[in-house]
Formats: sequence, C-alpha cells, structure tokens
Amino acid sequence: MSAPDVATMPAEPQRYGEVYDRGYKHYDGERLGRRHAFGALIRYSIQRALGLKKRWTAKVVPIIIYTVAAGAVLIMIGIEAFIDESTMSYADFYLYIFALLGLFVATTAPEMLCPDRRENVLSLYFARAISRLDYVLAKLAAMAILTLTISLVPHVLFWLFRQLLADDQLQAFRDNADQLGKIVVIGVLTAFYLGAIGLAISSFTKRKPIAIAIIIVGWGVTEAFVGFFQEAVKDESWSDYLFLLSPTSCVANLAYSLLATTAELEEMDFSIALDWWWYALSMVGTILIACAIMVWRYVPEE
Repeated sequence: MSAPDVATMPAEPQRYGEVYDRGYKHYDGERLGRRHAFGALIRYSIQRALGLKKRWTAKVVPIIIYTVAAGAVLIMIGIEAFIDESTMSYADFYLYIFALLGLFVATTAPEMLCPDRRENVLSLYFARAISRLDYVLAKLAAMAILTLTISLVPHVLFWLFRQLLADDQLQAFRDNADQLGKIVVIGVLTAFYLGAIGLAISSFTKRKPIAIAIIIVGWGVTEAFVGFFQEAVKDESWSDYLFLLSPTSCVANLAYSLLATTAELEEMDFSIALDWWWYALSMVGTILIACAIMVWRYVPEE
C-alpha cells in the first residue's frame, strides 16, 4: 500500500483572530475596601426594605406604620397638653406599639433577604470585599436600625415632649433621666430581638409572601400556644417560665418591670412573676439563636 500523496492531503485550517483596542484601563483610583462595602450593604438594605427608589406601592406599608406611630405620640401629647394628665404610661405604650412592630418586621425582614436568593445575586455580593459573615451582620444591623425607628424613636419623643410640658423643664429632665435610659435599653433590645427573629425566618425561603405569612401567623400561633400551655400547667412551679417563649410577654413584662410604678403594677390585671433580667436574658438568647441560624444558612457556603 503506497503512502498518501502529501500534495493531495487537505490543508489544516489556519487560526484566525483579531485584537481590538477598546481603550479599557485598569482602575487606579481609591479602593474603599471591606468597611465601605459593609456600610453600603446596610444602606442598600434599609432603602430596599422601605421601598425607596421603587414604585410607590412598595412604600405604602412603611408610610402607614410610621404615620400611626407618629400620630399616636402627637395625639397623646396633644391631649396631655390640654388636660394636664397622663394619657398612657411608657410601659403601656410599648404594649400598644408592639402590633406595629410585628407588622413592620414581617414586611421589612423578608424584603432584605428573600430577593437576594430569588434573584441569585449572592455570588455577586461575595465576589466583592465582604464575606458571608459580613453579609449576615450587615442585614442584622440594617434590620435593627429600621426596627429602632419604631421601637425606640416614638418612645424617646414621647418622653421628650412630656418633659417639655412640665412647669420646670430642666428639673423634669433631671428627675426622669433614668426613665430615658430604661426606654433606650428596652427599645434597643426589642429591635434586635424582633429583627433577628424576622431575618432568621426569612432566611429559609426565596419567596417574600411566604416569609411574611409565616412571620405574621407565627406571632399569633406562638402567643396562642404559650397561653394555652401555661394555663394547662399553671399549678406547676415552672409554668411562669413559659412566658419567656412569647415575644409579646417578653417585651411587655420587661417594659412593665423597668418602667411601671408601684401603683401601676398594683392596678394591672396580670402579675409579673419573674425578675426583669429573666426577660432580658431570654431576648438576648433568642437573638443569639437567630444569628446562629443565619450563620448556618449562609456562612458554611464560604
């Protein structure tokens, strides 16, 4: 068998390529780094949760909640300015505002986490300067800052306006400064407590409506379960500790324990069986558990 004729073999296709100079240049400006990226994520999360730079329909619920909270403060202060009597105690105001807090957390926490999973943009976040732990902490910080606008700001304004209505305003500020400190402690603890719960629940789903429904229904189911179970075992010595599982009971009992006077405690329809630090410890423990859940959901994928 003769060797193939080299002249008759097909020639290999020649490789072809072109280089275009598009004028791209390397970035040689200032690199703001991890801290700036962390702060930018907090700002973006707050803007997204409030519906800023989005359609007006995304702003309806936050506007309603802020209007109700601000309106409650203005109405009570306006009444007290005319009748010269207290309309509501600081502890009662915490119980009144709790429903707004629950609704606010239920609508803002899913907005911070669910879209990122649904739109598959987490890899874009982590391709930048922040880590997955930074992502979790930034979301928690943004949620706490937002919740503080409902759990703390109205109460501080309520306290401030009351001192301004006093005959001797400087003396009123000095006499009631301890109340302001307690209001700040309760407001900050409540913001992290409810915000962490909302974020932990939202971390399990990509769909925002499902997360909102679970959070809202979860508040009611938890309160009903704790109330029913506590009534069933009320004769047991440990039954009072069941209230530590109830968000409403924790926040309300902490507020009444620290802010209510002896006369107000005697007039209440319920008694506070545990010391205030039990409720504070339960809230801190819940915050840590919620943070651990979020770390488990995000950080192991580092």
